[in-house]
Formats: sequence, structure tokens, C-alpha cells
Amino acid sequence: MRGWTVAMAAAVVLVGTNAVAFPVQVPVGAQGEAPDVAALRAQLAEKDAQLKAALARLQQYEDEADYLRAEQMGVAEAVRASGLPERQQRRLAVSIVREAERNNLDPLLVVALIRCESSFNNYAVSGVGAMGLMQVMPDTGKYLAEKSGYKLGRHTNLFDFETNVNLGTAYLADLISRFGTVEGALVAYNAGPGLAKRILAKKENRVKFMAGYPAKVVKEFRKLKAQQERAISLRAEQTTTDRKG
Repeated sequence: MRGWTVAMAAAVVLVGTNAVAFPVQVPVGAQGEAPDVAALRAQLAEKDAQLKAALARLQQYEDEADYLRAEQMGVAEAVRASGLPERQQRRLAVSIVREAERNNLDPLLVVALIRCESSFNNYAVSGVGAMGLMQVMPDTGKYLAEKSGYKLGRHTNLFDFETNVNLGTAYLADLISRFGTVEGALVAYNAGPGLAKRILAKKENRVKFMAGYPAKVVKEFRKLKAQQERAISLRAEQTTTDRKG
């Protein structure tokens, strides 16, 4: 057989009083692979490395595009309040834009919620145990992660801002779908879906609760949108001035 040599092994079979030696096949090459198999494996490893490098370049391109949108929307500026190192600020801004758009949310609504929930304190923990930037409850985080096809693992993983934003935006989008309005979803985000249904069912309770947390988030959102519109107007004016110049 090609790639193998035949050697006389030390093992023997005793037949009566006579020792009968028999041939043993010993592999040739690294780990017994034939040269052509080893060459093919090396080619596959090289192609795999090239694919990983290409995917890394694509990810970098997508990150740059998302960060540009984050700057244009005012998300990057808002994220500076997080106190995170600059590189992590960039990743957080990208995460907010990417996850918001993935869930059909305005990224500035996510920023407004983060400001009201944690003031960009990545390690914030509420009195009832909600954690991280978007104050996700461990059980809710576990459920949302499993729904997305992965395991959350330790509840302290909610302090990872990318994980927290991923789960928090998915939860907010789900609540908007279930409750029909942003305000109703914010009631559920703050009080929990079960209690929110009871609050929203009674006008007196609904009016009172809406004036609190939901109004606070919506006010912050509108302020951010106004800042965004002013920035867009300034850029448009600057472009016009440059063209005239």
C-alpha cells in the first residue's frame, strides 16, 4: 500500500516451540498521513486563514459604516458620557446603532432609555436586580438569549455592554410589538409586562404612570432628536457655504 513501509516487528506468534514473525505496517509521514493528504490539509488551512482574514476586513468595514452613522445621529457624542475608554466607546456606539436597526428601533430611543435606566453606568444594578446599561433582569436576559439561539451563561455577562444592548434592544422591540406603542412598551419595560397590563387597563393608573418613567424617556428621546436635527441643519449649511466658496 502506498505511503506505508513493511517492517518486521518484534512481536511474534509462538506456534508450538517455534517463533513465527509476522510483518507489521508502519505509517510514513506526520501522523501517518500520505504526502498528498498532508498537502491537501495544508491547502485547506491556508484557505481557512484567508477566509478569516476576509471576514475580519468585512467586519471592520461594517463597523466603520455603523460608526459613521453613529456620529451623524449623535449616538457617538452621547456615548462619550459612558466614561469607557475611547475604543470601547466606539464599540458601544456601533452596537447601539447596529442592534437598534436590527430591531427596527431608532438608535436615539435606545440612547434615551440607557440614559434614563443607568446614565451609561455599565455596572449599574437596580434594587430589584436589573443589570447593566439597559437594566436587563437576569431571567429576562436568559430567556432572550435562548430565544436568539445562544446561552447567556453567568448573569454577570449582562455587564458586557454589547450583550446588554443586544438583549435590551430586542426586549424593547418585542414590547413595542406586544403593547402597540412606545409609551405602552416603556410601561412594560419599567414595570414588567404583567403589571403593565393592569396599569394600562385602568385610566387613572395609566395616566399617573405615563407621567413618570415613560414621559421621562420620551422627553429625553425628543431632546436627542432635536439635537440631531440641529446637527443635520448645521452640516447642510456648512455644505452650502463650502460650495459657494
